[in-house]
Amino acid sequence: MESAALTPRQGPLGTQGAAEVDEFVVLFYEHTVGRADFSPSGVAEELGVPRQRVEHAVGVLSELRLVKPAEGRAGRLVAVSPEAAQMELLVPLEREILDSRRRLAGFKGQLSSFVAAFEKQSQSRARTDPVVITDDREEIELRLLQAAQSCTTEVLVVQPCVARETRELRLARPLVLDALRRGAQGRIIYPHTARGDSDTRAHLGELLSVGGQVRTIKEVRDRFLVFDRKTAFIPAGEGEAIAVVYEGAVAAFLAGLHGRLWESAFDFDSGAAGYAGTLEDLKATLLDLLASGAKDEVIARRVGMSERTFRRHVATIMQELSATSRFQAGVLAARTGLVDPAPRSDAA
Repeated sequence: MESAALTPRQGPLGTQGAAEVDEFVVLFYEHTVGRADFSPSGVAEELGVPRQRVEHAVGVLSELRLVKPAEGRAGRLVAVSPEAAQMELLVPLEREILDSRRRLAGFKGQLSSFVAAFEKQSQSRARTDPVVITDDREEIELRLLQAAQSCTTEVLVVQPCVARETRELRLARPLVLDALRRGAQGRIIYPHTARGDSDTRAHLGELLSVGGQVRTIKEVRDRFLVFDRKTAFIPAGEGEAIAVVYEGAVAAFLAGLHGRLWESAFDFDSGAAGYAGTLEDLKATLLDLLASGAKDEVIARRVGMSERTFRRHVATIMQELSATSRFQAGVLAARTGLVDPAPRSDAA
């Protein structure tokens, strides 16, 4: 009898996290296309693979609406064409996007009425308050709007994946796009894990389409935005408070930090599939952080992925190294040169 884990998920896309497609998922789908129906356990036997891999493949394909239960046959599934899946999955999402764009245009029109008044007040405050710390959503949005609309030369961004982005980064996304459309240069840095997240890839594609440059790095420890090397938005502690810094020296320092990260980052190409050559760098980073003794939640945050996704990566790495424990995986990785054997001091 098929386990409950093999029942296709029928919830809306995103409720369980974005589907992660790998080579085996594609192979599994190709193996089942054209059949009247199939059982996951039967396909597992045919392919000679562990049941766990089949469960994962069925979960991903059902989330993408590429498999569904066979009518009148309990425990059996049937493959669905991509065209049919697209009609079920993407058309409603496209309608939501269109509605969101209409709402965004309306909000922008309403907010523009307050820009002049805010600019007058903020300019007078800037002479005495070079740093403003606030957790008020409306004030953060207005200050982002002011900085973005007055930006003419450059936008610098370092941030985690869309699924883990904070409130101010979510508010800044359409404003950064508008600045780039007006001709400002944009250099945006994400973690490598952005390449495996469908929502983030879609946003990166938008950035590239308006002239932005995007690169990814192995881990993102901080987040910040800098407009024209004049105004910076940085975290103010562990909560949702933001420090808005109207100080050129600080903005210049952050621009220099961004430049050093940029030099070691990998170019992102929206046409390239998957991690596109960065997977080994990501694996080495995960092993290095595991060897440092850092907790799962800390490592997941640093590399920009969920704890569930992080544990799935670790399981895959352990399987590739034929390791029975994380400690053994670290030892084997050090022996094969995948990680630096010197201990790290940043496990917190």
